[in-house]
Amino acid sequence: MSEQDDLMAEAFAHLEAGDPESALEIGKRLESMQYSGAYEVQAMAYADMDDMEQAVAILEAGVAHAPGVWLLWQLLGNYRSDLGRFPGAIEAYEAAGNCAPDEDLVIVDFNHANALARHGDFTSAQTRLDRVLENPHLAQAGRAFIENAIALRMHLFNAQGEPNAAIATYESLHKHERDDEGSNVAMADVLAELSLAYKQSGDNEKALASALEAVQLYKWSDTALWALRAARDAQSDTAQVMHLIVEGHWYEPLEDEDPDGPPPEFVTTYDVVADDAAEALRLIAECEPPQVRDSLRIAETHPVDHDEESPAPYKGVYATGEYHMYQPGEDID
Repeated sequence: MSEQDDLMAEAFAHLEAGDPESALEIGKRLESMQYSGAYEVQAMAYADMDDMEQAVAILEAGVAHAPGVWLLWQLLGNYRSDLGRFPGAIEAYEAAGNCAPDEDLVIVDFNHANALARHGDFTSAQTRLDRVLENPHLAQAGRAFIENAIALRMHLFNAQGEPNAAIATYESLHKHERDDEGSNVAMADVLAELSLAYKQSGDNEKALASALEAVQLYKWSDTALWALRAARDAQSDTAQVMHLIVEGHWYEPLEDEDPDGPPPEFVTTYDVVADDAAEALRLIAECEPPQVRDSLRIAETHPVDHDEESPAPYKGVYATGEYHMYQPGEDID
């Protein structure tokens, strides 16, 4: 490997470890070496530091310096899309498609379709997504990628009031058994879209069942949490918005712990709309593995201000925090 390759690997390791500042320094060093990967590293570091404007500016300098590097164009499209600059994002994806290798066009087209969907151009998004699903290199992208593409197709059908088409799309995927290459994250979004399709078609029972299955796969999916709230469609003038600290007992030792040792305890957070703490705990339990539900307890409750002039929000879970595991008896911060 070259020195530049070694530095890129080191930069990505820093990004993976949550240290964007160190990655940024490496990116600047790579830029002084006239290496095009410098712009990718710096942009990702700025994005991790929530400075999307600077991330876009770095990428715009990058594509001016190396207009034939498709990865820079694609990342520029992604970040412009995140900022709501859809015409600029689409322009970047078109440039990426003009220089990407054939086997990578499937990725460019998917991100292009996603930006079109965000922009509300559902017809063009469907056309672009057709290119993804018909691409001869689709299988090489992996099962998780295919699940993401199916979730987007279902979302487009739901957005256009065609829930039966969304359900049929799911059924065509579901005929193929999942494998280890799939993703709980992607499949949670697929099931969330299935729930929204059932809700739109009037089958509330299946809508609720699919949403509950989605949050069990990946409780951090905003789409899955929204689908679960929509499936219940429950509102109350007395409901409160609460930020809760929740404790519980995990059901198995962690991978790096003694397999014969005790399972850890955990603490996590939830943002919930409910009439009271007891109802909030019931809603929280639906997002947790069945094995831990009896151990759950609310350690702290913090009311959150809600604009009185806004409509009463749907009851349910709105956000979930990460797990912080610890052994019984350990002090936690």
